[in-house]
Amino acid sequence: MRLFSLYRVELRRLLLSRTIWIIAILCLCALLPGYSVFTPNNAEVMSGKYIVNPVLAGTVIGAVLWAVITILETDRLHRSSTDVLTDSIASPISLSVAKTLAMMTISVFVTVIVSLLYLPFTAAKMEYLFAADFYFLHFLVFMLPTWWISILFTDAFYQITRRIELSVMLYAVLAYFSFSGFVSDDYFMCWLNPLTVTYSDGFPSYWPLRIGIYTRMIWLAIALGAWLMSLMCIRRYQKNLVSSFVRGLKKVYFLVAAMLCISVGAFLWVSQPFIDHGPEEYDENYYDKHNDIPKGNVSAVHYLLKVDPVTGRLSGRAEYTLISVMSGENMLTLNAGYKIKRITYDDKDIEYETRNDDTNGERSTIFTLPDANGKRLVVEYEGFPTVARYMPLSISDSIDPDYISLMGASIAPDMMNYNIDNKNTTFEITIPDGLIPIFAHEQMTDFTVNNDGTKTWKRTGEFIGLFFSAGKFVIDSFSVGEAGIDFAYGKIYEEPVQDYDIRQSVVDVFDYCNGHYGESGYNTDKRLLMIQRSAMYRGGFAAKGFCEWSETYLSPETLKDVDKGATSTEVFIHEMIHQWWGGFGLKCLDDGLWSDEGLTVYSTYRMVKEKYGQLYAQQHYVDEWQKAVDEQNRNFYNRYPEYLEKLPKKYQANINESNLGTNLYKRMPLMILKAEELVGGEEKMDEILSKMYADRASYDYGAEFTYQDFLNYCGLTEEDLCLE
Repeated sequence: MRLFSLYRVELRRLLLSRTIWIIAILCLCALLPGYSVFTPNNAEVMSGKYIVNPVLAGTVIGAVLWAVITILETDRLHRSSTDVLTDSIASPISLSVAKTLAMMTISVFVTVIVSLLYLPFTAAKMEYLFAADFYFLHFLVFMLPTWWISILFTDAFYQITRRIELSVMLYAVLAYFSFSGFVSDDYFMCWLNPLTVTYSDGFPSYWPLRIGIYTRMIWLAIALGAWLMSLMCIRRYQKNLVSSFVRGLKKVYFLVAAMLCISVGAFLWVSQPFIDHGPEEYDENYYDKHNDIPKGNVSAVHYLLKVDPVTGRLSGRAEYTLISVMSGENMLTLNAGYKIKRITYDDKDIEYETRNDDTNGERSTIFTLPDANGKRLVVEYEGFPTVARYMPLSISDSIDPDYISLMGASIAPDMMNYNIDNKNTTFEITIPDGLIPIFAHEQMTDFTVNNDGTKTWKRTGEFIGLFFSAGKFVIDSFSVGEAGIDFAYGKIYEEPVQDYDIRQSVVDVFDYCNGHYGESGYNTDKRLLMIQRSAMYRGGFAAKGFCEWSETYLSPETLKDVDKGATSTEVFIHEMIHQWWGGFGLKCLDDGLWSDEGLTVYSTYRMVKEKYGQLYAQQHYVDEWQKAVDEQNRNFYNRYPEYLEKLPKKYQANINESNLGTNLYKRMPLMILKAEELVGGEEKMDEILSKMYADRASYDYGAEFTYQDFLNYCGLTEEDLCLE
């Protein structure tokens, strides 16, 4: 009987099986734990909560379910002792292949049904941030391939052992390996539970999907190789494992195909382009080694870059005009994912050697220049920007259709042996039309339109640091007093910015905070570029005339956070006030009670009180604070902590998490409000906070403002601010 005929028979039989329908229904429910119980991706963005975590939960639970049904179906003939009859009708190998292909086909149908079932709910929760293509890609990239891998491995284990208990044991060991601490941060070892980084809603990055496709290809190749090898172990003529395998060796093409698949998987594993191959820890002395060596001088630099947003690759050319040449070995470093195509000096090729010494995400290249000054050195390179191994869950360099972020050695070579005069620099980059570029913390304005849907942007002059980003931004320019504000945010957030009058909120925050605490430290030139940063690139940055703020400030989940404000507008006000109380302004030590959150909530209350009146502020802020603190004080386990220790860890964690939120957003603002009364009222408290903010420059870099520091400024003790 032909394979296709067997496949049709097996597919029809499985579709009529009650067990397969039970597995399908359980797979439909497998995504539910991803909303609360199983949340491997701790992203604050909506796509992380409503797409990634449910899909990953369905991926893991569904893979186990398909492993169970695979073992049961594979053992069915042997369990019912009908394998002797079926072997006389059709080849057991063909029958096994047909059954496996039928199971994989049904898994495709189930994947489609699951994705359609959760589509309305996901779209409703994510609102304006929902993208259908991004949603469906996660089911195709993570869920379906992992289910196939699980089916292939399980079928292979049974064909080799022909014992249910041994197959289950082998699968359990392999599954445990994927969850073990040995591979917890390794994208390529987690075959069952794919790792993902922080996501972005407004600037979707395909980096997680690219590495998801790559890792699934690796494990599909390995699983397919193991499965092909197991076909040679299928029992025939009542023979044992060894005799069946020896007979199976006659089908040498199975062995060749199996070894080829495993070799492909191993090759992809070793040559992966996403993570550098350096040490797992950051080398603090890497750059210091070259600080004290004699250096030549560069009078002018010209960078020419072109990006391919589909593949995420960059092609670059760096031209240096050398005033003085360093004799002997010269060294440059580039992102470890880049490959140097050519180095020329005075239009003549120079020999070079790229070393396999990945460190901090960079790789060094050694070359020697002839003793001739005043010539032009040109370095041509291209590649896919990799992530440093010491920070695998944070993506700082990425090229995508809607967002590009590059810095340092991911833009151009770091010339270790030369001092570069940044005052005479030309930077050109070709990017897709529709993206607005920011280079060295300034918006680029000079561009040339190409005929291929791209623009070449150019900037000439002095720059501070190699920082480049581009995205589908809307830039709103307005004034706050004498200062000009360029407010740049993702185009996808245009509707909430208009609906919640975010522009006016920015004006109000700057008016209020500048008047009460002093002007922000990075707005000294009376012009400030505020740019929304993709949530994928954790943290932010502030410099003279420039600051980045998280995209989560405008997400539906953030704008509905009642702990931060009574309305969406007030929540955004809360987030903007963090420009004063937080990492960009006065950095506070978070000890579980005192933090910049308490100062920010208090400042939001004061601003809302000034804007809407005492009654509104009292009802929506102070009364809510007091209610939460009273409930916390009445809690049995808070009054008798010795009993809290007797609870299961899960319940302890829930109570501690609730207490933390109350302390940061409710108790601390009440304590600051009490301090306000004790020091003499609002004006006196404003004087204290203004002095605190003005004195922040006296703190050493990285030092954090503590609760005791606050008490010292107020002239109070901890007992004074104790809430009864």
